[in-house]
Amino acid sequence: GIDAGYLAHPSFVDVDELAAINGPISIAAAETDHIFPAEKRHETEEIILKNDKDYQLTLYSKVAHGFATRSLTRCDLSKREQKWAKEQAFYQAVVWFDEHLRE
Repeated sequence: GIDAGYLAHPSFVDVDELAAINGPISIAAAETDHIFPAEKRHETEEIILKNDKDYQLTLYSKVAHGFATRSLTRCDLSKREQKWAKEQAFYQAVVWFDEHLRE
């Protein structure tokens, strides 16, 4: 197992994989996401709630799938909102791991 996990705009994660999460998980989600749409976000939240583990699910506005990890094709850093979301998603991961991987 893992001690803590982080997902940025998850892709093709199925119900069994979500149910198998046995540690704290943080998710950075995009407002516009054809792979991880609102319905899938809500389903994911219901499943991880049942796991009774710490979790965080942050929804970033004015960005699309791929904003946190992909190149400029998915995140236009000249747009203030998109640059902010990309930076915050990175910060979210750093803070999450800092909190959950302490000895």
